[in-house]
Amino acid sequence: MLRLLLLTSVVTGALLIACGGSDSAPQTISDAPAVVEEAEQAITDTGDATTTVAETDDTATPVEEYDDNPAAADAVAEPDPEPVVVAIANDAAPPSVVPDRPGGASGFTHFVFEQIGGEITTTLVEGPRGEQVREAVSFPQLQALAQSDAQLPPELQLTRTELGTLVEQLGAVRDGVLRYQDISVALADGYIQSTDVVPNMGAHFNHDGRIRDGVLNFDEPEILIYKLDEAQEWELVGTSFVLPYQLVGQDHPAGFAGPLDNWHMHYSLCVGTQINSRSADAASCVAGGGIFVPAYGWMIHAWVLDDNPMGVFSMWNPNVPPTLTTAEIQQSRDASSDPHPHPDGTVHPHVPDAPEDAVVVNIQNFHHATLEIEEGQTVIWVNVDGVPHTITAGQNGAANGGFDSLVLGSGQSYTHLFNQVGEFEFTCTLHPQMNGTIIVVPRST
Repeated sequence: MLRLLLLTSVVTGALLIACGGSDSAPQTISDAPAVVEEAEQAITDTGDATTTVAETDDTATPVEEYDDNPAAADAVAEPDPEPVVVAIANDAAPPSVVPDRPGGASGFTHFVFEQIGGEITTTLVEGPRGEQVREAVSFPQLQALAQSDAQLPPELQLTRTELGTLVEQLGAVRDGVLRYQDISVALADGYIQSTDVVPNMGAHFNHDGRIRDGVLNFDEPEILIYKLDEAQEWELVGTSFVLPYQLVGQDHPAGFAGPLDNWHMHYSLCVGTQINSRSADAASCVAGGGIFVPAYGWMIHAWVLDDNPMGVFSMWNPNVPPTLTTAEIQQSRDASSDPHPHPDGTVHPHVPDAPEDAVVVNIQNFHHATLEIEEGQTVIWVNVDGVPHTITAGQNGAANGGFDSLVLGSGQSYTHLFNQVGEFEFTCTLHPQMNGTIIVVPRST
């Protein structure tokens, strides 16, 4: 029975990979210095960067509002802070300044910021910098749409031509990997296990040669994804494609037809078949028996072997154990300041400067959330998009004179204490379509 394989790729310099917020990305061991240099260049090269000015102080402490009455807020307001420039050099680059606090959720947001070794670090970038199409549509559903005469759902932002091409591409992926349902065929063809069995994803088996060529061949995926069945035998469940940014560049790949495929890139990763693949610093990773991967290239999953309810290109698949809903998977992968266990057993620590009952909200994919809190609770918004936003009292882009974050660059946050019962609407003055409401109810006794 085949289960765990030795990491012979470590000795030979083969590529290692895993995906997800607490998972890992591939890296040739011999290329590590070059990757680090390019990663640093991506952060510091702002010649063609998208640049925003965010209001914050020198220690990146979020703006505090102490009351929902504008006059009361003004009475305790701090002096205007010095502006800090936040630059995003390209689609793959982290923000040019250290994020304020943890935020984002792997597979759901453009950025993920995690607390690693006492520092806030960008660990994932997914999709283009602008607004993304994130729709849970599976391969069988796309096939059904292509065969029907019904009007295509506008939220997919697909033309009939794009849909037809996409279904053909995904069909080529499926036809190309059916032979690998027998894992011995995959091993004979050069696939090597590189990760543990990642929860709601599976174990990654990499093909070194296909990763190194930087070519997107739909019938030759760089990675095969397996899970262990009830008999502890490997069962093929999915595929993944890899395009090293050293070969294809740091702008989001064209990839598959249409806008549904949000490719992702990992930073600060720890991989191995005998450990929980996760985000980590180099010292703790190596001390725990892992291989530290500072950065790697663009990756995308393609779930073409089953009807993944989270979508054909989702990072996650609830059909792969453990059994969780989409909401549970998102919560388990959210890097916010609230302490919570991940499926792999790790726990995100509570950020010391956040109140214990604070509610942390990701500003993600050009969306402001509506939520209910209790009187006296604090809300912390973290911008995990690749563009600036604001948290401004008002609606449809117009301020009403209440609380206001001013411009929040990527990775920056805003804190507001709600001391009054009521409903408080807020908007983004840069993107008027972004509107939300904080519903404050009396504190329970």
